[in-house]
Parts: sequence; structure tokens; C-alpha cells
Amino acid sequence: MFRGKTILVTGASGLIGYNLITRLMQEKNVSIYAVGRSVSRLEQTFDEFAGADNLHLNEYGNVITHLDEFPKFDYIFHAAGPMEPEIVVNRPVDVIVPNIIDLHTILEYAVRMKQCGHDCRVLIFSSITVYQNNTDQDISVSENDTDCGEALDEPKVSYSESKRMCEVLSKAYVKQYGIDAVIARFSTVYGPTMNIPNTAFYNFIQKAQKGEDIVLNGVGLPRRDNIYVDDAINGLLTIAEKGITGEAYNISSNQEFGNFIAVDDIAKTIQIVAEKEYGKHISVTVPSFDKRQPGLFLDNSKLKKLGWNLKYSIIDGVELTMRYFSKK
Repeated sequence: MFRGKTILVTGASGLIGYNLITRLMQEKNVSIYAVGRSVSRLEQTFDEFAGADNLHLNEYGNVITHLDEFPKFDYIFHAAGPMEPEIVVNRPVDVIVPNIIDLHTILEYAVRMKQCGHDCRVLIFSSITVYQNNTDQDISVSENDTDCGEALDEPKVSYSESKRMCEVLSKAYVKQYGIDAVIARFSTVYGPTMNIPNTAFYNFIQKAQKGEDIVLNGVGLPRRDNIYVDDAINGLLTIAEKGITGEAYNISSNQEFGNFIAVDDIAKTIQIVAEKEYGKHISVTVPSFDKRQPGLFLDNSKLKKLGWNLKYSIIDGVELTMRYFSKK
């Protein structure tokens, strides 16, 4: 489907962006424009493709403000936007701008492309955070269960509300201007990446590599819907090819293969894999608690109807991730 196409991927140095481009580089006769905040960082991220004449590395701001000066894009994957808790809490504007302001620029570009007769499909990157759980039990949510949002004074609301708004904005452009946009709602994605985010999962792996014990401070942390990045990329490419314009699709594990677990259980999984892969014995300390906070998992049946299926268990995903970092 991508043969002979020109593709733009924003947020190219991030977890999903990096793995998406690595996958796309396996295609023949495809031109990829990878953009990020720093060209030098992009060069380090994609050093395995150095010299490839079909991978173009560009500074994010220059591309977003000059989209019409590039070859006409057939697909735009808008993955830009930080998700690390420290940035979300302390630099909320840095979260809102790519999710809403820059997306508006991309959607306006899609309108101009449509007006000149060029088809451009925009893939909107949304998040599990558009859903909230106000019950005292774990719940399943489908694509229509978006009637419960985060309180506007919550520390991380800049992320969840800007993701909700990016969906509203894209659907508005589909309705009013007839552009082609599809929404990918990712659950919690993990896996190999060249630029390690400052999140608990990767911090645990770094500790395991060093043979350091893992100590958790949170009490009764909720289970979450984890998905290995290869499964997530397969889901993303499925909706890029077959997704219905204006529709949203959950890209998630939906509890399958043991992927619905909490952070403390992930730490224990890393502990098991560390002994197997590294031969290192580490301990995991978790504060005692009476009951977990309620979590949620995403119904992925809508995506499965397009022909996608989950492949990786949580053990598989953690093992593959830790092997990757061992080699690096």
C-alpha cells in the first residue's frame, strides 16, 4: 500500500515514530520524511539507515511551518507530542501545541491537498487517556465510551484533554471539509526505542541491567492495558490501510496474553526476565495495600474486524525489549 508513496512521520525519534519508520523502511520505493525536534538526534536514532536516499531527516518546526514546500504527502502520521509525566505536569504548553495547534496546521494542509485533487490520509495519534474510570472496578471501554473525562484541574489534564480535542478537531475537518483522517487510540505502548522515555517501565529495565533492586512507592496502582510496540505498529498500519475515514480505533491488548497488569506486576516481570537474560538477581519491593485502584482496558474488536490480531504476551514483549537494550 505504501509503494510509490511519500510519507511524513512527526515525532520520529519517539517510541512509536522510531518503530514505525523502521517498519516502513522495509517497503520498496517509498519516500519517508522523518521529523523531530533535533536533526542530530534523528541522525543518531536512524544511524542504521545512514546514506539511504529515501529517508529524509528534518527539523520539526521547519516542516510544520512549510508543509507546502515539500513533495505532496500521501500519508501523514502525526506522532509528535511528549508523554513523559514530568513534561506533562510541568510543561503543559509543550504538550498542547503539537496535539492541537500543529495538528490544525496539518489538517489545513490536508484541505489544500484535497482542493488540488491530491489524496492525503492523516493518522491522528490519540490515547487511552480519552477514557476515564469513575467506578470502583476494572472496566472495559469501546470507542463510544468517551463520556467520562479527567477533571480540568488534574495535573496531567493537558495531555488527556488535548488528545480528546485532537479527535474533535480531526472529526470536524472530516465533516466540514471532507478530508481523510483516521484516529488511532493507543493503550499503554512499550518496547524497544532508541531514545528512552523517563517512565517507570524503562527506569525498571535500566535498574535491572545494573543489577539494582526496584522499589515502588505507589500504593494499589491500577492495572493498565499494555501493548508491545510491534503489535501497536501492526494495528496502526491496519487502520492506515483499511480504517474508515473519521472513525476511531482502539489499538490495545484488551487483557489478552497477560497484558492487563499494573506497574508493580511489570516490575516483577522484569525481575524474572532479568534473571533469565542477565543472570542478575534483583528484588522488587512493593508497599502493601488492601485494594487496587480501578483500571480500564480497551475493547479492540473493532480493529480485529479489519483483520488485525494481537501476537505478543507481556512476557514476550518484556523479553524482546530487554534483549534489545542488552545488544545496545
